[in-house]
Amino acid sequence: METMKLERKVPFAVVVTLVAQTGAGLVWAGAAEERLAQVERRVEASSGAPERLARVEEQIGAVRDQLKRMEGKLDALGGG
Repeated sequence: METMKLERKVPFAVVVTLVAQTGAGLVWAGAAEERLAQVERRVEASSGAPERLARVEEQIGAVRDQLKRMEGKLDALGGG
C-alpha cells in the first residue's frame, strides 16, 4: 500500500488572500465594536428619560388642578 504525501507548498496568492481577509475581518470587527460602543453611550444618555417624563406628567397634572381651582374662583367671582 502506498502512503500519500501531502505537498507543503502553498501558492503565494492563497497566503496573500488569507492575510487580506484576516485584515478585513479585523477592520470590520473594530468598526462593529465602535458602533456598539456608540449605541451603549446613547442608551446610557437616555436612560433617565422615563423618569423625567413621569415627573413632567405629574407636574402637568398639578398645573391642570391649579387651573381648575383658579377657574372655579373666577366663576365664583362672576368673571366667567
